[in-house]
Amino acid sequence: MEAPRNTTSRWLNDPRVRNWISSESLRRNDPGRGLLDDFPPLVGALDQVRDRAAVDALIQQERRTNKALDRWFDDRFISTYTLADLGRHGEGSLGRLLHDHMVALDLTLELLPQRQADPDWAPHSDFDYYTLRTGQTHDFDHLIGESGFDVIGEVFPAGLRTGNMFAHVAPDLAGALMTTNTFVTFPWMMRTILHYPAVWPTFWDNFSHGHDVGRASPCLFTVRWEDLLHLTPAEARRELGVRGFQGARDNRAASLIFGEGRLII
Repeated sequence: MEAPRNTTSRWLNDPRVRNWISSESLRRNDPGRGLLDDFPPLVGALDQVRDRAAVDALIQQERRTNKALDRWFDDRFISTYTLADLGRHGEGSLGRLLHDHMVALDLTLELLPQRQADPDWAPHSDFDYYTLRTGQTHDFDHLIGESGFDVIGEVFPAGLRTGNMFAHVAPDLAGALMTTNTFVTFPWMMRTILHYPAVWPTFWDNFSHGHDVGRASPCLFTVRWEDLLHLTPAEARRELGVRGFQGARDNRAASLIFGEGRLII
């Protein structure tokens, strides 16, 4: 059957996006490759398909009434800490937990990955800044939710960011800012039901828990986590006024099933 063309959806009209959604929704996982190994081509496709001017217009509209968000974009704070900086914090703190996770997996700290291709890169638009900052703070969504860094541990941050975004900005802007998160995470739901149904209760518990916390809590995606690195997750939740947290999750057993023996994404 010929693929649809010239629909009212810019996403459906792009073959790269159609292929991503069909493949990521229907396939089984491959223990020989990471769950996001095919992610870079999608990022390029999304950047070309999305209407960046429209997204920035929505941001400007929101900034006129949302003063806290307006200040966040004005500040354009960019993190510069090193792995050694993280390691100087006490046991159990956000900083040390992130440090130990990265050391255990021999990960490199990449706070400005765009500069690998362009040493002079800087965010030129509000949307550029949002994208950069989202990458810099993603791991703190894991830590604040105590969901772990294993495969299913990725689901809590997705729910948290979705619920929090829709609670604190206008729906059209929330949808525009959550596009990448949606393309990455939501196909996992179908894949879980089709191939790993035993994992579904754990999957949904993580997503719904994150979503509930995000909706009930103050705006978290604008937090300057670098000021909280010395705090434990529980202390940080109290400091930020996080509400709805129902306790840490151990997702390792479910992650090994969903990941076909692979624990980490």
